[in-house]
Amino acid sequence: VFCVGAMLCFHHAAAAESPLLRCEVSYAGSTHTLDTQISKQPYLATMHDIGGRFSFKAVMIGTRKKIDYIKLYAYLQGRELDTPIHQATYQKPILVGKRMKALTPFNHLYAGEVEREMQYQCFLGWHQK
Repeated sequence: VFCVGAMLCFHHAAAAESPLLRCEVSYAGSTHTLDTQISKQPYLATMHDIGGRFSFKAVMIGTRKKIDYIKLYAYLQGRELDTPIHQATYQKPILVGKRMKALTPFNHLYAGEVEREMQYQCFLGWHQK
């Protein structure tokens, strides 16, 4: 009975975990920490304003047990239309470690007439709910 109870407790604890993608995006001396959970609907991912100059969106598609892909998007904001300046795609197999580990390198993106710079790096790991 103890073993069964312990296994149920372990299963319950494992079910409370989910993959977490954490991106740290910087522009003009300000850093935004953006957390993205696993989803099945890529078009509903949140577009984040970065200092009124850039936009950043992270998409992580799959299930709790298997990530199908991760896509990262950056845009230069315009008066009428945002211009895509960067897209990174990570495809399976995507391994999720127990601790947060760097998924991407530290990226520097330059855009606009005066070459404004946005920086980002993303980390992937398990998140306790």
